[in-house]
Amino acid sequence: MVRNRTLGRLVRSLDGKAEQWNGIRLSPSFLSAFMGALAFGLLGQGMGLFNKFSWHDDIFSLFMTGTAIELGRWMLHVMAEAERWFYGNGYFSLPVVNGVISLLCVGLSAGLMTDFFRIRSRWLSLLLGGVMAVFPVVTSLFGFMYTVHYYMIALLMVTGGSILFCGVGPWWKKGIGVLLCGCGIGTYQAFIPIMLMIVLTDQILFLARREEDLRAWGKRVLIRAACVAGAMGVYFAGSELFLRIKGAELDSYLGISQMGEGGLSVYLARVLLAYREFFLPSRNTLWDMYPQALLNVYRLMLCLDAALAAVWVARTWKKGPARALLLAAAFALVPLGCNFVFVMSDTVHSLMVYGQVMQMVLLVCLADGAELPSLFCRKALSGAAALLLALSAVMYIRYDNQCYLKTAFQQQEAISWNTTLVTRIESAEGFRDELPVAFVNRREMADQNLYNLTELDFLTLGTYDTDIRGYLNDWAWSEFLARWCGFRPQTVDPEQVKNWPEVQAMPSYPDDGAIQIIRDVIVVKFSES
Repeated sequence: MVRNRTLGRLVRSLDGKAEQWNGIRLSPSFLSAFMGALAFGLLGQGMGLFNKFSWHDDIFSLFMTGTAIELGRWMLHVMAEAERWFYGNGYFSLPVVNGVISLLCVGLSAGLMTDFFRIRSRWLSLLLGGVMAVFPVVTSLFGFMYTVHYYMIALLMVTGGSILFCGVGPWWKKGIGVLLCGCGIGTYQAFIPIMLMIVLTDQILFLARREEDLRAWGKRVLIRAACVAGAMGVYFAGSELFLRIKGAELDSYLGISQMGEGGLSVYLARVLLAYREFFLPSRNTLWDMYPQALLNVYRLMLCLDAALAAVWVARTWKKGPARALLLAAAFALVPLGCNFVFVMSDTVHSLMVYGQVMQMVLLVCLADGAELPSLFCRKALSGAAALLLALSAVMYIRYDNQCYLKTAFQQQEAISWNTTLVTRIESAEGFRDELPVAFVNRREMADQNLYNLTELDFLTLGTYDTDIRGYLNDWAWSEFLARWCGFRPQTVDPEQVKNWPEVQAMPSYPDDGAIQIIRDVIVVKFSES
């Protein structure tokens, strides 16, 4: 009997804890966003999850993480070493494992945002999580499967950290948030706009929803500005520490070593570019997130954003003109926050613009929380936002699959083409496997019989922007030849043989005579540059 009572108390206690957990962490909006990310993510990224596509950096980095500390991504190095220690072996580009971890992190990030911003609509939460999982940046990152899970963990760290220091709590809680954000940025600097937009969205909602005077708002701004500065301080301190430990310097890649340098005119031009790319996105660029008909959907989103912002400012005017003007100023900073990466770097590609998804987060916040006297108007605005998000999700899913389709064809064609090359090399008269090979003009491969998928030439998303000739002539071609075709011969520097008279007289591959054994070297001559 005593044991039964004890067991009963324990069950009731656990039930209470579960209810409390459900109320705080697993709200309906959290669960909806999380499940939306997983469900839509499988539809959009399924081909990348359940196939092994490997091109460009991923070929070379199948069993390594690539450069990290020299690019200021010191926390990526820490996570990679922690993963290696945990599993007891090296690094691997694993689609299912790394991809599922990535989608889980996107889902958790979406859930945290909808929960923190108090989104009531389950449909809006579901669609927002879905769009965050199929946004083309994620598809582009899946082309770098060896490191995508580190980046998505960083997204979760930046999201969770920003929410921690923006929320109510003691100083140590904000300190943990600052540390998390600094570590997330130390994994991938392009997530700085996520942090800025969470802070900005929080301030917008505070001005519109709360009744405290503006002094309280000013105090919040100062505290959050200090937290953002603290996160950047953690990032720079960590970068400097690891550079000193390794005895290295920051790389100039994408202007990383020049962050903060440049005159006022340079950064003013970049700020203007950030605003232009928000209102008039460039087409057919590596950072084009609104291809095909998606641009029209995005324009409608901007119109709905503007209408909702006007409604919120008008409603806030009743609380005081000063508050309404501050709210309008905060809205004016949204384009800069979403596109802050254009201010950070003068070279932008598709991996770097995930901050643009925060425009959709703000749209959901505004549509879900709009205070209008008419229930019909509130439902109409919420329905319009849901419709636009649904259209975006459907179009992004199709676009993502088009990217993977292109890669599937190109990878198979490259394997077939290179396999034929290997066969012809090993069929050369006098071939012996101990002879070294010289690939002359190795990145000038051309073949008039190559088939190019012109139907997919419109794909300009980074990682999927090249044609079959670009695929074959990639800088990691020799690694592709070794790992996908099983051919890694001893090689000779082509500069040593290209000026031999016999080589000068040779035709270019795939013509007959383009592969010859000359002076005990197998010479393979591709077309002249």
